[in-house]
Amino acid sequence: MKTSHYLITLVFIVLLAVPVFSADFDMDFVVFRDSENNDIAEIYLMIPRNLFEFTAIENGYQSNAFIRVAFVQGDTVRDMQEWSLVDQVNELTEISDAQRIPDIVTFSVPIGQYKIIAIVIDLTSRKTYRVEKDVNLRIFSDSELQLSDIQLSAQVSRTDTQNKFSKYFGYDIIPNASNVYGEQNPMIYGFCEAYNLSFDDSKDGKYKVKYTITDLNDNEISALDWIYKKKPGTSAVELNSINISDMNSGLYNFKITVVDEETGQQASAQERFYILKNDQDEIYKEAAKEVNLSDLTEKQLNEMFAPMRYIAGDKEVRRFKKSNVEGKRAIITQFWNHRDPDPATLVNEAQVDFNQRLQYVEQQFATPRQPGYKTDMGRVFLIYGPPSEIERFPSSIEAKPYQIWHYFEIEGGVLFVFVDKTGFGMMELVHSTARNELQDYQWQRWVSPTSSSSDQYGY
Repeated sequence: MKTSHYLITLVFIVLLAVPVFSADFDMDFVVFRDSENNDIAEIYLMIPRNLFEFTAIENGYQSNAFIRVAFVQGDTVRDMQEWSLVDQVNELTEISDAQRIPDIVTFSVPIGQYKIIAIVIDLTSRKTYRVEKDVNLRIFSDSELQLSDIQLSAQVSRTDTQNKFSKYFGYDIIPNASNVYGEQNPMIYGFCEAYNLSFDDSKDGKYKVKYTITDLNDNEISALDWIYKKKPGTSAVELNSINISDMNSGLYNFKITVVDEETGQQASAQERFYILKNDQDEIYKEAAKEVNLSDLTEKQLNEMFAPMRYIAGDKEVRRFKKSNVEGKRAIITQFWNHRDPDPATLVNEAQVDFNQRLQYVEQQFATPRQPGYKTDMGRVFLIYGPPSEIERFPSSIEAKPYQIWHYFEIEGGVLFVFVDKTGFGMMELVHSTARNELQDYQWQRWVSPTSSSSDQYGY
């Protein structure tokens, strides 16, 4: 049933007036091409089964929930879907902390920048949970080879019955909205669509595809060999898996590359994911230990808090400066407790993520004169995380080396430009389109003194 924007917005705002608890479920999304003006957006949810309160029924126990997902621009809800979720068990002992209920909802939405808001309500306890993410629905080319986003999954099976998880070539693909993998799900599946393949039905045209897992610096960690396929038409769908059982805990990219054999055009897409194993990597053990700071001196506490300043609030920074050693211990403990996305787990995922970023920053950006977190690249990486895409430009007779980092999912898409001004390997930030960052629209003068403008990227 179609509902006017006015009514949808009114209902949604009324819902936001109820008490909202911390986000205890995962949400992710993938964007596919739809039409000239619209994209298809699949929204994935993964909801802990024990989030809901179960009540006794005739043959067991049942929970009842209500889910609402909306695309919002400013104060206006552009599109919204809502549905009920009923779960039944024979005994309450069947419910465990590790169980997650996957769900999916599909939208066809006009090109533009939105905020996706998902709300889950336990109709028994009346508790409400909310997650939101920014999304930039892009314009797909009608001529150049392009790939959609990648849907990651830990569970794929053939199906003869169509349902919400079915793709159109006979598979059920259960999305992993958390993008976290471990011992229980050693296979990671990647699905995407390829657009604008050259096609002539009178010829036996082919394309090739490669599936790769890389680290954050685009170094290959694991990969399948190139696979050659016959073109089914101007578009194709891709699905394959890579075994990650031998890989260590960490942050990685799942990458799919397609090459059109006739035209030589190449396109790639990648999706970030975590591997989290219980018995690996000191960074995770240390993350659990750092809650106890009683053995650290004030100097050590100051050193620990220094990189945390980038993501701290102004009040937290001021309080830390004014506090004695005991107060600083308390502030650091509270700092991470307040940012723990799932207090029920043994590991503070926010702290683990930051520590892993910090470890990477110190490995990649540190110089003999300063630690990695004090460099411009290190600071940006700690605040915003790994870039969606990096363009690297080596030095030449006319230009100094520079890099452009793109973040497609922040503020509708932003970039950071770093230039090695001195020629000694120190990349300095010269321009960004992100809010509250350095902006210099004549940044190309740092790359080449003879350059008159920075029109190359239109910023």
